[in-house]
Amino acid sequence: MIAMIEELIQQLAATPERLARALKGKTPEQLEKRPVPGEWAAREILAHMRAVDDIVTSRIYMLLARDMPPLVAFDERRWAEIVGYITTDIHRSLTLFSLRRAEVISVLQQLPPEAWQRSGQHEVRGTTSVLDIVQDMVAHEDQHCSQFEALFTSHKG
Repeated sequence: MIAMIEELIQQLAATPERLARALKGKTPEQLEKRPVPGEWAAREILAHMRAVDDIVTSRIYMLLARDMPPLVAFDERRWAEIVGYITTDIHRSLTLFSLRRAEVISVLQQLPPEAWQRSGQHEVRGTTSVLDIVQDMVAHEDQHCSQFEALFTSHKG
C-alpha cells in the first residue's frame, strides 16, 4: 500500500510540470485554438483542472479534519466560471495551480497509511476515502494532461 501511495503522490506532484512543458513557447493563438469545434482549448482544460482541484483538495482536507463528513457534489464547470479561471492568464493560472498542488502534496506526504482510509459520504458517489479521491485525481489529470499535450502535438499551428 505504501508503494502505491508514494506513486500516486509522485504522479500528482508531476502534473504541474507536465502542463508547464506542454505550455512552453506556445503562442496565445495556440492556447486559444480548439482542435475541433466543441472541444476544449488549452485555457479551458486548465480552468477545468483548477476547478476540480479546488473541489477535491477541499474534500481531502475535510476527510482529514472530520469523521465521516458529508461531501457535497459540485459542478466543476460552473465553479470554474464563478471563480473566473477561464479568463485568467494561463501562465498565472498554472503558477497558482502549482502552488496549491505543492501544498496538498506536502500534506499527503505526511499522512500515516491509515489516514488514507478516512472516509466521508459523497452525496452522489457514496462512501469515499482519501485514497479514492487521490486515485480519481491522478486518473482525471492524466486524461486531461494527455488531452492538453495533444493540442500542441497533433494540431500544430
